[in-house]
Amino acid sequence: MNKVAALLFFALFLTGCGKDGNPPTQDEIDETVQAVEEVFEEVGSEYKVRGSCNTISDKSHCLDYIGSFWTDEQMQLNCGGAGVFSKNTCPYTDLGGCQTSGGTFMEAVIWAYGHGGQPISKEESGYEAMACNANPMGNWVTPDQIFLNQGGAN
Repeated sequence: MNKVAALLFFALFLTGCGKDGNPPTQDEIDETVQAVEEVFEEVGSEYKVRGSCNTISDKSHCLDYIGSFWTDEQMQLNCGGAGVFSKNTCPYTDLGGCQTSGGTFMEAVIWAYGHGGQPISKEESGYEAMACNANPMGNWVTPDQIFLNQGGAN
């Protein structure tokens, strides 16, 4: 588990600082995400992100597909034209996200971002958290709760 924590720290550091002090390029971010995915595969498939639907540029959210239900076909159909489908994870966010159906074959997490088309403020993320937690299948989580503690805060 220490290997995962160290790699996540490195990945977060890398995504915050690109080469020569400039913001990271998309290639640098993609390389970091790929490295993190490989470590998650080593940890086990239970919490391996299978793919994502990125709508950050329009809606400031990104959906990680985690449960075994999410085949390539299901993820692409679910994402549709709403966002950009990828086999990578969503970018890191410190605002958190709404985990639905945690620990089941349908598990997914929609992350909130303070940048993009409709930036989410800390205050707004608090309201998103209340709405998420009001759903019997929802639980507001941080990436650390999902991936470092193996399964979120239930």
